Amino acid sequence: MASWWEDVTNQVWGVVEAFGSEARQQGFLSLLRPVAPFNRPGFLAPAVTIGALLTFLMLSGVAVTALGALLTALLALYILLVQVFGVSIEIHPLGASR
Repeated sequence: MASWWEDVTNQVWGVVEAFGSEARQQGFLSLLRPVAPFNRPGFLAPAVTIGALLTFLMLSGVAVTALGALLTALLALYILLVQVFGVSIEIHPLGASR
């Protein structure tokens, strides 16, 4: 019986092989072309592609900024709990006796 990790690995390799076969048949630039219905009219396809890539970069930046804000808030909460309220936070490895 296959484990869930093997299933995930098989799915990832399936995606990689699909991208590879598409790139071998039509080249790597075919992966950047918009799909229907966004590929009409044809002269707007480069503008749609550039717009999508810029939007992807902008949303990635928003996600990284939100992650930074989350980590900063967690650090402030930790300092407040430990320094002001004297709460002791201990993490034990799984399976270790106390």
